[in-house]
Amino acid sequence: VIGFLGWMGFARIVRSQVLSIRERPFVEAAKASGAGPGRIILKHVFPNIVSLTYVNLALSVPGAILTESALAFLGLSDPTLVSWGRMFFIVNSSGALAHFPPTWWWVLPPGLGIALVSLSFILIGYALDDIFNPRLRQRR
Repeated sequence: VIGFLGWMGFARIVRSQVLSIRERPFVEAAKASGAGPGRIILKHVFPNIVSLTYVNLALSVPGAILTESALAFLGLSDPTLVSWGRMFFIVNSSGALAHFPPTWWWVLPPGLGIALVSLSFILIGYALDDIFNPRLRQRR
């Protein structure tokens, strides 16, 4: 459901980039030299979109993870599935944090799991952006 509802922003970004690339001089030169639409798409447009696709995918995964965890924490997920949000829900509904002394170690593993996986996908997205975006490359 999250992927089904989350594709629209991704499609808008890709569409705007394709419309921008379509007006660039190298695409106009390919049209003037007689290249067909398929060749222009495969040789000029697609290579410029692939990097954007990878970066956008890597940066949107943490949002999906947090959305799933939030829905599971609210009790809106399948109770037979195990997830970090479901673990938070069980801790909250059992009152483990209300007891004295509070059992904080029930919250620590799912919290660290969500934080570390989200951070790793964000760092992968930034690394891919540095690799694929020539404007971000620094002289060495």
